[in-house]
Amino acid sequence: MRRGRRPRWMIKIASERMEILFQRAEEEFALHPERSNRYVEMSRKIATKYNLKMPSSWRGRFCRNCNHFLKPGFNSQVRLKDSMVNIKCMECGEIMRRPYIKEKKAKRRNKIESRTFQEGTDA
Repeated sequence: MRRGRRPRWMIKIASERMEILFQRAEEEFALHPERSNRYVEMSRKIATKYNLKMPSSWRGRFCRNCNHFLKPGFNSQVRLKDSMVNIKCMECGEIMRRPYIKEKKAKRRNKIESRTFQEGTDA
């Protein structure tokens, strides 16, 4: 084992624990929101300790400023504006912006393909 590197089994366990903590945060939010915030905090600490990326499915579900778990409609607002997804944390007021250009391009491509397909069958 080289200095500074962790073995694969440690990284695998850490990523599994992060996933479990986020699932628990989702389940506990209705009754104990402070507990779900703590789970997010613990998951972020694991990620920094083992130098891991957050799972893509959970990346937009917490505030990077105040470490609160975000549930749209309860403590966060989701808005679409200028090809951006704006997620606003209602706890601290932080606004996180994510582009959705890929989705727009795919939609446009499907629209064009459907037109060419319809024109091809008519003739």
